[in-house]
Amino acid sequence: MKNSDIVKVFVQTPCEALRPFVKRFLVVEFPTAHRHSHLPDTGLVAGFCFKGHCMLHGNTKAPQAGLTGLWDRTREAEQTGNGGIVFAAFTPTGAAALLRQPVHEFFNGIIPLDAILERSTELNRVHEQIAEAANQSRRIQAVENFLVARSANARPDDFVSAAVSRIEDARGVVRIDRLARWVGLSQSALERRFRRVTGTSPKKFASIVRLRHVVHLRAKGADFTSIAIAAGYCDQSHFIKDFKQITGFAPESFFQRKLSPWFADVAHAVLG
Repeated sequence: MKNSDIVKVFVQTPCEALRPFVKRFLVVEFPTAHRHSHLPDTGLVAGFCFKGHCMLHGNTKAPQAGLTGLWDRTREAEQTGNGGIVFAAFTPTGAAALLRQPVHEFFNGIIPLDAILERSTELNRVHEQIAEAANQSRRIQAVENFLVARSANARPDDFVSAAVSRIEDARGVVRIDRLARWVGLSQSALERRFRRVTGTSPKKFASIVRLRHVVHLRAKGADFTSIAIAAGYCDQSHFIKDFKQITGFAPESFFQRKLSPWFADVAHAVLG
């Protein structure tokens, strides 16, 4: 458990049956009101709010149980005090496999889970179990059981999983035509399949991976010149342009902002 005056974060790895689909579970509690931004992540995220509520972009109330698609820019949120959310962070191919439907329709969006799932009574039961749970592990267990029940006969797409691994190994510096040949599909076939399974195109996915590599290097203390070279940029101007396009800030300005205590846990959160 990580504690601060702002947030308390409890992190747990999924059971073996869910590891192809879920990267990690988190329970985040907000003793006080908290405004934060999230950088794009490589997998969709399901959130189950069990107390308080969250406002998105200042004027939209988040659903009590919602699915956040992939985003190609930072997203803003403001949590009320005495709030709490259970998160299930999916692997890049995990959400599509468990939901058994294309996820590109959720790009840059947050959708109520009851609009996606057919059995809303199960969702109501999960809410009750989370709210009544005696501790954070029990809250996660309720969500884990819900997802395990959906995992029967589910399997991530082999072609897209291979492409994702290749992009991640290359830290996002890839040519899509070469990636398609390596996977064994035409470029158009790979792009269609990739969008359905991950929620975005291979090119945008690679840009997210590249950005997260940049953030990781900076967190380890690298200077911006070294980061630009390590991330495969031919010059500083291209690096700054790409970074600003996603975050809204030049790299130096972004890293001068106050980092949230849960920066490393939930898609790189930063204070507004």
